[in-house]
Amino acid sequence: MINSFNIKEFTPINCQVLDGRDSTIITCGKEGGRLQTSGKPGTLGGIDWKGNKYIVIDAINHENWVVGVTLSFWEKDNNTDEADFTVTLGLLPELKTRLSFPLEALNSQKMFLDRTPGKLKTVVFGNKVSIDEIDRFALGTMKSFKPQKVEIFDFYLSDVEPDYPLPDVKLVDEMGQFINREWPGKTKDLDELKENLEEAVKPDDISFFNNWSNYGGWKDKKFEATGYFRTQWDGERWWLVDPDGYVFQSIGLDCVRPEVAGRIDGIRKLHTWLPDGDDKYREALTKDGDLEYFDFAIANLIRVFGENWWDKWAKITRRRLIEWGFNTIGNWSSLEFIKYAKMPYVWPLQDFPDTTKRVFRDFPDVFSSEYRENSNKFAQQLEQFDKDPYMIGYFLRNEPQWAFIHDLNIAEELMENREDLESKDTLIDFLSKRYNGDIKEFNRAWKLDLSGFEELRKGIREASKLSDNAFRDLDEFSKKMIRAYVEIPSLACRKVDSNHMNLGMRYAYITNESLLAGYDNFDVFSINCYKTTPYDDVENIGRITGLPVMIGEFHHGALDRGLPATGICGVTSQEERGKAYRYYMETGATSKYFVGAHHFTLNDQAALGRFDGENFQIGCVDICNKPYKEFVDKIIETNKILYEVAAGIRKNYDQKPEEIPRVGF
Repeated sequence: MINSFNIKEFTPINCQVLDGRDSTIITCGKEGGRLQTSGKPGTLGGIDWKGNKYIVIDAINHENWVVGVTLSFWEKDNNTDEADFTVTLGLLPELKTRLSFPLEALNSQKMFLDRTPGKLKTVVFGNKVSIDEIDRFALGTMKSFKPQKVEIFDFYLSDVEPDYPLPDVKLVDEMGQFINREWPGKTKDLDELKENLEEAVKPDDISFFNNWSNYGGWKDKKFEATGYFRTQWDGERWWLVDPDGYVFQSIGLDCVRPEVAGRIDGIRKLHTWLPDGDDKYREALTKDGDLEYFDFAIANLIRVFGENWWDKWAKITRRRLIEWGFNTIGNWSSLEFIKYAKMPYVWPLQDFPDTTKRVFRDFPDVFSSEYRENSNKFAQQLEQFDKDPYMIGYFLRNEPQWAFIHDLNIAEELMENREDLESKDTLIDFLSKRYNGDIKEFNRAWKLDLSGFEELRKGIREASKLSDNAFRDLDEFSKKMIRAYVEIPSLACRKVDSNHMNLGMRYAYITNESLLAGYDNFDVFSINCYKTTPYDDVENIGRITGLPVMIGEFHHGALDRGLPATGICGVTSQEERGKAYRYYMETGATSKYFVGAHHFTLNDQAALGRFDGENFQIGCVDICNKPYKEFVDKIIETNKILYEVAAGIRKNYDQKPEEIPRVGF
């Protein structure tokens, strides 16, 4: 069953609508725009939503950069412009693509939805909404640096998942570069690829800057040596300290590995060349169930160096890291390379402890025996690193999806959840004790009429809104839940490895102070901070926790080379990327809590998207392993002097880059 929306009945907001040939052309301004409809819940756009499972859009993005198409939903009683729930779907330039959104995802249990052929990343923003409560709905585009034009051929509801047809066009050349985009430094052919890579292989007789220690610490300031990395407050600021006792700022690069794998299942025909059945490229082709990936970065190395490609890549990369002034191999890097390079590194622990039943998204049943048992198993992976002096520390996990929702009260989600959870038992016991086992007292405080505390098992939606007391009780228990979430695996890890630092959770951002619960289990508090400068975030967290703060990820991308997406933070050019790096690192280093930051990433991402659809121009090198010179030159300038900036003997770089709204998401 297909039910088409009549776009002409939607109200344009910050956009213009024109009729095309069997299509509707929507042009939105820099601030983004939308076509909006409102009315009786369940019948928006003149269609009965009952029984339907997918919103489907056939569209072409007529810009030469990635456009984020948005679907937004408002529940009744929300009279603001800010939707309760929005999903953004990535649309490649000039490729007619079918986008679909499963209505089941309105429950917000997943933040990132699966890719379909031609579509890039799909991201959910906001907490769950109910179809029966939605009285406004809109189709639009994200904010951008220029007006954007999208052509809509069909827009409908379907009771089955659609197929995903694509035109028979070629977008990517044999080296993994876009065919229809030109830029300075683009590798023209395989001969140029070979020449560039062979020139990059140089003797590996290189060491850190002259005033740096063997670990990349600063020789001008020294404390007690313990043989492992640790923290030190010197009376004025926090430092890390390397195994030889020299102060250390962790100047890192994430994803130091040769891989730049891109999804090819369903989109093989968009490539000029793929090695069907060619055993020469077996290391570049991988499968994961029905998913298929090809890695042009590895294929390019194989073309030039043959079976010895990894050794050559490692030699090139180690030299570059040291020449560029990086002293830390960051998250998601090759363990094989870490062992080869003999450089300091951080390590992301794998498979954070989970439970069979969850509270919300990826938040486990933290008060269950299963969580404690799985935490003990989780910690065992540290045994292989226990005596390694090059290991700075470990991250417990990266960007928990439950923590992306602003002002989320995880105890409220537990209260609504009707699963048989041990954490629910703990919550009921907490409330019973708080109100002296008196259900009447509890009812008065929460404005309810329950016969007993056991009735709380049935589930209550948005319980924190019942009364001020309900809000305070759930807020307090939410902190207890997050503390258990942090503390139980942290203690298990400390038992296995007492030599290395616990670097925390790498939260995407601190949506509320509840996320700081359990911080006393960390040696360093870590966040991923995609902003112009991390200074304010580092200061705020440092003041509250008293801990040193490390940035696990940041980047700035541009559209002047190669790829059609800037990533999370955008600037106008490679020169401005260099300024952005300088400003970010040097302003960050002026905070007394700052102990380092890691740029994401070494490599640009795959042209047609990695596993989740990201295709960001954020690397130090492109798909042909060619460095972006303007960017790298500025990296070197900053990395050479960062210790002096941190020590307060040199003024920080103070020129803000020329930024643009993010392209990509």
